Amino acid sequence: MKYALIGCGRISPNNIQAAINNGLEVVALCDIVPSQMDDKIKLFNLPNTVRKYTNHKEMLANEKLDIVAISTPSGSHAEIALDCIDANCNLIIEKPIALSIEDAEKIIEKAAQKNLKVCACHQNRFNKAIQKIHSAVVEKRFGKMFHGTAHVRWNRGKNYYDQADWRGTWSQDGGALMNQCIHNIDILRWMMGDEIEEVFAYTDNLTHDFIEAEDLGIALIKFKNSSYGIIEGTTNIYP
Repeated sequence: MKYALIGCGRISPNNIQAAINNGLEVVALCDIVPSQMDDKIKLFNLPNTVRKYTNHKEMLANEKLDIVAISTPSGSHAEIALDCIDANCNLIIEKPIALSIEDAEKIIEKAAQKNLKVCACHQNRFNKAIQKIHSAVVEKRFGKMFHGTAHVRWNRGKNYYDQADWRGTWSQDGGALMNQCIHNIDILRWMMGDEIEEVFAYTDNLTHDFIEAEDLGIALIKFKNSSYGIIEGTTNIYP
């Protein structure tokens, strides 16, 4: 199967290694910074037949691809994903697949119409400990799940946000809940076994006056199966 990666930044080595481990043929890379592609080709000793593009639309027009992985800033995921679906590509998208429910639904619906697969990178579901706990939940070894919590208490200082101009922006990042806490939110929903029905929440920016988005999000949630949850995500914790 022919594989291409759009976005060759910090996370991209994980994407390329996974493709290689699963026997995919890496045929193309795309990034607006050519040196990023050169670095990854050298790192993985990829063949010189791997083609490099600085525009994803040009890549899609010139390549016949089975799978495309998207590892770009979050705010660009939706546009790129929809273009890939138009080109009949199955997708692996770094979390989140989009920054709005509307865009996420467009991706899912359009892919379904073309019988294409879309996978979000919620890799924590495959951690051995998480797998064992989820199996126990499914087998009802803990009985009925009435309540669950998801906490992310991290520190992200100015040096982190200065590494890329999209970090901490509403249009490209989405804040502490969308970026840092999303894996834990996914695990909570997966463990509780149902969709979220109601949400009451607060968000705020308490210590990061140099970013647009929130550095704190707190939510009370109710699932359709009448169980409850608490979500807390923050990037303003200091030792």
